[in-house]
Amino acid sequence: MAATRRIDRAIDVLAVVVFAGMFLCVIAQVLFRYFLDDPLVWSDELARYLFVWASFLGWIIAARRRSHLSIDMAAVRLGPRGRAALRAFGALAAIAFAAILAWYGWQITLRNADVETTTLFFSQGVVYAIVPAAAVAVALYALADLREAVRGFGTEARP
Repeated sequence: MAATRRIDRAIDVLAVVVFAGMFLCVIAQVLFRYFLDDPLVWSDELARYLFVWASFLGWIIAARRRSHLSIDMAAVRLGPRGRAALRAFGALAAIAFAAILAWYGWQITLRNADVETTTLFFSQGVVYAIVPAAAVAVALYALADLREAVRGFGTEARP
């Protein structure tokens, strides 16, 4: 349990660092371009890649907190077992989507491992590596959610 909390905390810190880096890149670009009349050639590309990473890290955090946007019109009309079944279905769908994304994300990461970025010192594989990593993390959270949903089947006394 302590290891899980440390991993969750590391993801939170990484998300803050990535977002702050993106913000600083954009601010630096504006300052250098409009006030110093000497634009930074690398900041736009780095900000774009950091935005991609921030988006996927946000997906991980939202999956952990179960805070994705949802419509609960059907769920509120169901009993505890129906809600558990719906939650299990959602978790299975998330696992399936994450598995597909992990597979294709890994393929595209490998395919771009030797493609250099335009102005930066790392390869496109670094940019794409967040896709399979986030998919695996989300699948793990969905597995935990599935386990909780299965436990929810026993919450209501059987007639």
